[in-house]
Amino acid sequence: MSRLTSVLFCMFFLSMLQACQSNRQANNYNKAQIDDNGLLFLKSGEESTLASVKASGLAIANSKNQRVIQFAKLMIDDHTMLADDFKKLKTDNLIADSAIISPIHQQMISDLDVKKAGAFDKAYIQMVINDHTDQIALYKIVGQDKKNTSLADFANKMLPGLQAHLDTAKFISTTLK
Repeated sequence: MSRLTSVLFCMFFLSMLQACQSNRQANNYNKAQIDDNGLLFLKSGEESTLASVKASGLAIANSKNQRVIQFAKLMIDDHTMLADDFKKLKTDNLIADSAIISPIHQQMISDLDVKKAGAFDKAYIQMVINDHTDQIALYKIVGQDKKNTSLADFANKMLPGLQAHLDTAKFISTTLK
């Protein structure tokens, strides 16, 4: 009987040891794979992308300028794909939080919503110019990051598209009255 108790105790001890080891591995697995700068990039980039899609939806509804409407449709298409890319990056880097539009962007969108015609077009295009200028600066910084190579590669890959949006928005801005 004493031998059976010893065997059972050893089995219990080994199972507890295995559970602790599995828990340590799970905790390491669930830890984000990027540093704070990478996390900031993912959150900022995804939030800005969501705000661009929402503002562009307003442009389609509120603008009468076909050039602005076509640009807004392009923005929705490109930034919807970009939002999907951000979600995949977050999943790949074990980040589980969901993005929300910041109060600053939400206020800009609310301000846009009350504008009409030419005033709307100018405000929308200026919002795109400002936001893309900020995002391009952030993408350039992340593009040089040696610690977060997957994010650096992503940022460098996306920069030409963001720059094209900025250039188009600046051109449209010059044509608005």
